[in-house]
Amino acid sequence: MERIRRRACHGLSPGDLLTGPPPLSPDQARAYGVYFETSPLYHHLNEVVASDSELLEVLNSIENPPRQNMLFAGVQFLLLKDQNHDLAAFYENLGSDPLPVRESGGPFRDFVLSRRGEIAEIGRTKYTQTNEPRRCVALVPALWATGTQEFHLIDFGTSGGLNLGFDRYAYRWGETTWGPKDSRVRLTTEMRGEPVTPHELMVLSRVGLDLNPIDVHVEDDRLWLEALIWPEHHERRERLLAAIDITWSVPTELVAGDALQTLVEVFDALPEGESAVVINSFILNQFGREDRRRLSRIVDEERLRRPVARISMEWLDKEAAGADLCIDVGSGLERIGLAQPHGEWLELYARP
Repeated sequence: MERIRRRACHGLSPGDLLTGPPPLSPDQARAYGVYFETSPLYHHLNEVVASDSELLEVLNSIENPPRQNMLFAGVQFLLLKDQNHDLAAFYENLGSDPLPVRESGGPFRDFVLSRRGEIAEIGRTKYTQTNEPRRCVALVPALWATGTQEFHLIDFGTSGGLNLGFDRYAYRWGETTWGPKDSRVRLTTEMRGEPVTPHELMVLSRVGLDLNPIDVHVEDDRLWLEALIWPEHHERRERLLAAIDITWSVPTELVAGDALQTLVEVFDALPEGESAVVINSFILNQFGREDRRRLSRIVDEERLRRPVARISMEWLDKEAAGADLCIDVGSGLERIGLAQPHGEWLELYARP
């Protein structure tokens, strides 16, 4: 059973770093539409928001960025809880025959303006904590590349903790398979570059760190994870729900608080000398440069007491083709590959 420990937050946290960004102009809001190219509904609604001063005011009331993602996730979250509004008829995931996207502007405006207080509260208290299990198609080969076989797993920025159950999923990289064949979560990727080299892994314990971890045992938390999936992304939604079911039964612990502080506490609680692996994926964009350096220092200092490997999968340069996949086993981060942010493809580099 998953449980959450609460720890006080000291110093800067991701929420502190990102609270209250400057308001977006109509042109700035409109330009963000490029990120919604795989969601016709959100692409259209982004234009609706950018062209409407009242909707833009609601958008700018959201404290936690990216504002558009938070707005659309907040709206979908409220619709998942209560679909008795005309707007629900435009969502592919809420009905079998959705209405044309081009007609969604009016119902969307009505819904947002009538629920603006709730949306602002969501934008203040929740975060874009997308938990995409398919990213494990890159994280698992990185685990193998560290050479670590038996370890305590620590997920830095864990969201709902779905990465912590990585060994309960079934994988395919080209002709190579790994994991339980009867798993409901089946993860495949387009393999580029060098082939993967599997070996068995034993996880001694699983701990997830997050400022505001999501407890998959709580209905509202599960709905928030689902609301972060765009309406047209049916495969991702099915995979998420199956991973939540698996995570439900995996013995894990989530620790709430400033992850840079709680990481030290978790290290201190581990049995002396036993190996640990720290994973960070799609979280460092929420930290300043000094806090990123602090994370590296904490891991380096812990290596005086035990073997510690670190795996990093981050897409800090949005102009890059994909996320950098890196490992650090004591001599600094080494880039071993590149991955599509949602795990659609993986390219591993040749290594000496």
